[in-house]
Amino acid sequence: MRAVVVTLALSLAAPTVGWGQEARRRPADAEEDPPEAGEQNVEEPEPVSTTRVACLEDASEDGYQRKGVQKRDFLKRHRFELGALGGFYASDAMSSTYTFGGALAFYPSEDFGIEALGTYMPVQFRLELPFNSFDNRIRFQPGHAIQLMGAFLFSPVHAKFKASETAIVHGDLFLIAGAGRTFHDSVQGLSWQAGAGFKLYFTSHFAFRFDARDVMLPQEILGRGRLTHNLTVLGGLSFWLL
Repeated sequence: MRAVVVTLALSLAAPTVGWGQEARRRPADAEEDPPEAGEQNVEEPEPVSTTRVACLEDASEDGYQRKGVQKRDFLKRHRFELGALGGFYASDAMSSTYTFGGALAFYPSEDFGIEALGTYMPVQFRLELPFNSFDNRIRFQPGHAIQLMGAFLFSPVHAKFKASETAIVHGDLFLIAGAGRTFHDSVQGLSWQAGAGFKLYFTSHFAFRFDARDVMLPQEILGRGRLTHNLTVLGGLSFWLL
């Protein structure tokens, strides 16, 4: 009788011990979860970020970090540009000479601006010298001219120029169109201008600019009047205010 009681007690205690061991093994099994036959333990790839720019994170063949898409160094909107300019004035009817002056521009938006330009240039007519040698008469008096021009600026293209493997200089390509006055006795009426140029922004307040303009003048020289096309090439530095 005693043997029967011991046998029943052992049979009832065995499932309890098994259940306890299985309960202790279950968290580890749930974490590891070994693959079944025919399956491979492959990690899922990380989701691709929508804000990641590959060309900024990749490296070039030489190991330099690429400088691809970048923010502009600064914005022109609601800012003033003060420039000091100088260059060459290739006159159609007069003698070519140098010119210099200054410009002040305001940008109500990022792509459009309004510019006021004032320049000074000496005026001569060297083609008259061979004729003066016959009778020693001076028909054209040398002097100087002052141009005051207004123009609209349109910057449709924002460009980037590679300075080195690790640096990119930002810039703008712009168009010019406007009118004004050229104060000289030979000029009759309004002066018109059209051209194009570019700007390089080194810092948020300092830039280099270069432009070429066709200045159209109604001129009368030695009793003959016609519309002249005069090429003006200007370069200089710009300082951005505000």
